[in-house]
Formats: sequence, C-alpha cells, structure tokens
Amino acid sequence: MPDATLQAGTITQGDCLDVLPRVAPGSAQLIYLDPPFNTRKTRRGTGDSTDTYADHFGATGDYIAFLKPRLAVMQRALAPNGSLFFHGDWRAGHYVKVLLDELFRVESPNGGVFVNEIIWRYGLGAARARRNLLTKHDVIFWYAASPDYVFNLIRQAPTAAMLNKYRHVDADGQRFMRSYGKVYTMKGGKPLDDVWEIPAIAPTSRERTGYPTQKPLALLERIIALASAPGDLVIDPFCGSGTTLLAAQRLGRRWLGIDASAGAVEVARGRLADDSKVEPT
Repeated sequence: MPDATLQAGTITQGDCLDVLPRVAPGSAQLIYLDPPFNTRKTRRGTGDSTDTYADHFGATGDYIAFLKPRLAVMQRALAPNGSLFFHGDWRAGHYVKVLLDELFRVESPNGGVFVNEIIWRYGLGAARARRNLLTKHDVIFWYAASPDYVFNLIRQAPTAAMLNKYRHVDADGQRFMRSYGKVYTMKGGKPLDDVWEIPAIAPTSRERTGYPTQKPLALLERIIALASAPGDLVIDPFCGSGTTLLAAQRLGRRWLGIDASAGAVEVARGRLADDSKVEPT
C-alpha cells in the first residue's frame, strides 16, 4: 500500500500517476488540472522561460488512455465533499466528458455528480482562422465526488440597470428599492453563470511568466473561491507555472503541486516564494 508522505505546501517534479499515490486518500477538497490538450505541437516558452513540452499523444484514443489512469488516482485523492475541474478544449473535450462520467459513475445511485460545463471565453489569441470560426473559448468540466460538494455562491458585478433599480442607499451604504410599500435590498449582482468572460494574459502583463499555456490568475481564483473553503487542500497535478498554487495561497487554502517538467517546477517555486516572501519547501 502506498505511503501517504506528500504534504501540503510542496511542489514535486514527476508524473502525477506516480506521485499522487503518496497523497492521503480523500484529502483534497479541490483538484484542478490543465493537462496537455493533444494539440500535436511542441509548446514553447517565451521571454525568460525556456521550458517546452511535447503536446502530442497520437490518436484521440491514445490521449484518453493517457488520461484515464491519472484521473483515477486523482479521484482517489478527492475528499467526499471534493470537486475536480478538468480544463480542456474542443479537440477532445467531448471524449473526456464521457470518460469522467464513467469514472465518477454519474448514472449510479451512489456515484459522483456532474455539476457544470463551464465555458471560459478568453478573447485574446486565435486570430488567424480562414476556413472556420475563430476559436475563443476553452471548456472546464466540474465533477464532484458526491452531492455534498462545497459550493460558495458567487455573484457577478451589478449591472447599470440593477444599480438604477436599487438607487436608494441607507446609512450603512446598502442599496435598496421600494415597491408597493415594501423595501427590497440589493444582495449583489446576478449569481455566476457557466460562461466566464475572463481575458487571457496579455503579452505585456506583469503576470506573464513566459511559461507556455499559462492561465490567468483570475480564472483560478474564481474556481478556488467557488468550490473550496479556507484551509482546504487544493491539488494541481499538472501545475505548470504554479498559477493554481498561487491562487490557493492568496485565498488561504493549502496547496500541493506536481509537474513532470523541471522548468515548470522551478518557475512555480519562484512565483510562490516571491509572493509569500518565504522559501517554499
């Protein structure tokens, strides 16, 4: 039986298939993975980052065969109230969803739950399409180990129409409206929906590390705020430049990162150290 020796606050170089069995079963409230997409390309860093990785697995069936055992060990690490977010795109997303439905046994009475398909519309990039529509979104599949998963309601910013409707402000700064003799307070904007307009990282942004396929911090902060609580353990088994870990650290969650690339581990450790001003373990 594998010994559960891997502790929160560490970034480990290696294949998550080999590393995750060292995580205590049922210890992670949130697992987010942004694995290779099988683009059949070599992804290269920019600027100071020289890291590259091969993103080609051959046929789609070979890609799914790569993912299946790794998703299984992630599921083992997931807490009974935990969630898994799989980040993919149009290439194999529909095949991955079928795989996740099977792994989480969503059709079984005591199986897991498919919570949402989130569309992340990132805006930037993909501007050279000639014989097809521009590709401007990724998909993120949200699965939970049980119906008791953590869910924190997030509201969007109030629209101009809502602010006009709730135009009165009381002594505590609370906006309200009156209608037919009753007073209604504004609780915030509309609850978050499943289409997220979050810009990709601009080439000139200070956030950019140069690591290929780096995701914006705002995206991971939203996921972590949505499906975990302070003190919970967040795992990223393909942590890349460490964005998930940084978001978790800033939101008061414990974190654990894994990546096969030595360059990725170095970048991630540097970001965490710079943010916390202490040397990571």
